[in-house]
Amino acid sequence: MKKYNFIFLLGFMLSILSCDIMGSLDDIEPLNKLEEEQAFTDNIKVEAALNGVYATWRKASGGYLPGNIMALSGNYSRNYNTAFNENNIDYSNSDIRDAYLGYYELVQRANFLIDALKSDQPITGMTDLRRVEVEAEARITRAMSHLFLLEIFGQFYDINSTYGVVLKMTASRELENPKRNTVQEVYDGILEDLDFAIVNAPDFAPHYKMSKSVAQAFKAKTLLYMGLYDQAAENALAVINGFNYPLEANYSDIFTNGYNSQEVLFAPLSIAYTESVPVNISNYFSPLAIEQVADQEAEDDVSGTMYDKRYTFAHIDGVPQGLRNAKYPYNSSTEGQQSNTHFIMRTAEVYLIFAEAKARLAAGTTVDSEALDMLNEIRTRANVPTKSPMTKKALLEDIRIEKNLELFGEFGQPWFDMIRYHMLGDIDISLIKSSIVSIDQLTMPIPKAAFAGNNALIQNPGYSN
Repeated sequence: MKKYNFIFLLGFMLSILSCDIMGSLDDIEPLNKLEEEQAFTDNIKVEAALNGVYATWRKASGGYLPGNIMALSGNYSRNYNTAFNENNIDYSNSDIRDAYLGYYELVQRANFLIDALKSDQPITGMTDLRRVEVEAEARITRAMSHLFLLEIFGQFYDINSTYGVVLKMTASRELENPKRNTVQEVYDGILEDLDFAIVNAPDFAPHYKMSKSVAQAFKAKTLLYMGLYDQAAENALAVINGFNYPLEANYSDIFTNGYNSQEVLFAPLSIAYTESVPVNISNYFSPLAIEQVADQEAEDDVSGTMYDKRYTFAHIDGVPQGLRNAKYPYNSSTEGQQSNTHFIMRTAEVYLIFAEAKARLAAGTTVDSEALDMLNEIRTRANVPTKSPMTKKALLEDIRIEKNLELFGEFGQPWFDMIRYHMLGDIDISLIKSSIVSIDQLTMPIPKAAFAGNNALIQNPGYSN
C-alpha cells in the first residue's frame, strides 16, 4: 500500500477505459497504456477517457461504503462490522481506505481529462461544443467526489474549519505532499466546478451520466451545507421546475425502473452481476431505525402494520427471493436487464433540500408554507398522510425524518443530515445513537494509506496514526 494516498502515477491512470463512439458503457474494455500527449488526440480517445471516469463511479460508489454510512446513523445493523455500528472507526479500517482512495481516483481521472480539454491541444473530430461539454461532465465528477470526501473525512458542517480535505484541481504527475485545504476552500472549488457545468454541461443525459441539472442539484446540496439557504432553495427550485427529471408518479416505479427512472439524476451504470448491490448492503432496518421512522408503534413488526408505506415496500411487500430490500430488485444481470445500482441523487432529495432551505429561512417559529407544500408533495406521492407541523422546529424535524424514510438504503444521506441537525442545535445526536459520545465521531479518520509518503497531512481530531 506504499504511496497509496491519492497519488496515482501517470502510467496507471492512463490505462483509460474505452467504449464505442456512441457513448455506450455496455462493452467497456481497457486500452493499452498511452503517453499523456497521445491519450486525448481525437474524439474517440476523449470519449473513451470520459467513459473511464463513469466506469470508475461504479467502483467508487459501490462496495461497502453506503452500507457503512447507514450503519453509522443506526439505520442498518452490520453484524460483522461492529466498528461502524458502534461509531468506533480506526484509521487502518479497510473500508475507509477504499472510500478515500476511490474518490481520489475519480478526482485524478477527471483531472487528467480536464487538463487536456483546457489545453491548446487540438482534438481531431471533436466540436468545440462537445469539448466544453466533456469538460463540464468531468468537472461535475470532480465536484461530487470532493463533496463526498468532505462529508466523510472533513468537518463539512463548519465553513470556518481548517479540517477540510485535500482539494485537487489538477492531475498529479509525480509524488506530492499536499496539505489539507480548509472547508471553505473545498467548497469554493466545488462551486467553481458546478457553476461551470451548469452553463456548459449537456441539457439532459442518460441517468448514468452528468447534465446541467445534476450540477445544479449538487450545487443546491452544497449551498445547504454551507448555510446559504436562499441560494440553496433557488437552485433546488430550478431543478424541480426544469422538468427534465420529474418525480415518478408511483414510488415503486423508481426502483423497478432502476437508473432509467425519470427522477434519477445520477446513478452509476451497473451491468454485471458482480457489481450488483450485495445482499449485505441491502439489509434490514435495525430496531433503532424502525423506532425512528415508524409513524406509529407497529402492531405487527412482521407485516409492517401501521408503518410508513415506504418501509413496508422496501422490507415487507414484494421483496424478490434471495434479496432483503425491494429497492434493489435485481438478483442478477441478464441480457437486456440492468443490475442493482445505488441512487446517488434523485429528484425527491432535491424537493427536500428546497423544503429544508425554505424552512430555515422562515422568521422566528413560522412554518414556511412553500417548505411544507414541498414536503407534503413527497409524502402524497408515497401515499402517506400529509404533515401539519405547528412550529418551524417541528417542520425541520419532519423534513429530516422524511429524508430518512424516502432515502434510506440508498446513499447514506440521513447520516449527514443527523450531523448537520446536531451541529445546528436541532437534535441531540447522542439521544438517537447512544454510541456517539463525542463530536469527533462525526468525522471519519483519514486512512492510514493516505499518510504513506505524505507527512504534510494532519489527522482528524480524536484519532491517532
